[in-house]
Amino acid sequence: MVTESFFEGPEKKLELVVTPDFPSLRALGDGVWERVVAAAGAKVISVLRSGRCDAYLLSESSLFVFDDWLVLITCGQTILVDAVPEILRSIPKESIAFLVYERKSEHFPEHQPTTFFEDARRLEDMFPGRTLCFGDEHGRCVHLFHTTRPYEPEKNDPTLEVLMHVIDEDVAKQFAPAQLPRDGSLAQRSGIDEILPGFTTSEHVFKPAGYSLNGVKGEDFYTCHVTPEETGSYVSFETNYDFRGQLGGLVESIVHLFRPRTFDVVTFLPKTRPKLAIDGYQLGHRVVHRVNGYEVSYFQYSTSASGPSSARQLAR
Repeated sequence: MVTESFFEGPEKKLELVVTPDFPSLRALGDGVWERVVAAAGAKVISVLRSGRCDAYLLSESSLFVFDDWLVLITCGQTILVDAVPEILRSIPKESIAFLVYERKSEHFPEHQPTTFFEDARRLEDMFPGRTLCFGDEHGRCVHLFHTTRPYEPEKNDPTLEVLMHVIDEDVAKQFAPAQLPRDGSLAQRSGIDEILPGFTTSEHVFKPAGYSLNGVKGEDFYTCHVTPEETGSYVSFETNYDFRGQLGGLVESIVHLFRPRTFDVVTFLPKTRPKLAIDGYQLGHRVVHRVNGYEVSYFQYSTSASGPSSARQLAR
């Protein structure tokens, strides 16, 4: 049963890279991105600009636009795939070198306007591609669609996602109802800004509850979204910061801040399969798929009290 305070935190994500001959995506202007976001069912709240990135805080998550690639993340009941036809009004198909659409399994999928498989069929009508599943298709998992046009990522092109369920009640209270401190920021008060220090950040609190944060530093970004409601509490953290060699420490700093009961980790790394062990949690599913030059790794963790007794591993 869904309560009145329920909000669907688990996200949908679209990432695309344009071909080298395409002009800067940032030069397309705010109006293009406002229309793209609106097509998905969200709106732009604020923009944080750096020398390399325009970071948009949205009513449902975030958009980051670089010169040659972008990542759009939405949550709630948005239909992110609806943004793709709007994107194609400004970027022709032949100028899209690589596209990935990712969808986390929802807490209450019956309240979503579409399923991943419906979304994937629409994308397949626009681009040659294939679908993958990371985790338990009938339980907690991440679904992914990616284009199959030949593409070779740059050597230094990492992505980390930490997707956390049932966060600690005391932590959740900081964001429900959330209020910005008179001095400083909620990122400082909660400790989020200590995870990756030195970033310029913008944040927004939602009524009656909820929190979003974007951070930029040169070519790096990170974003954190908190759904603190007791029904379906959830936090996501994503970054393209180069975490190689320090993945375990970075994930532990995120997880120990929010203390979730369960969480998933997704990494995109060119030709690299990382190892990961987190104190106090047991590894369940571990899945690896090769995706156009990336090794995409999925780790599923639960607290020792409720976690599986052994790890199940799949590699493709």
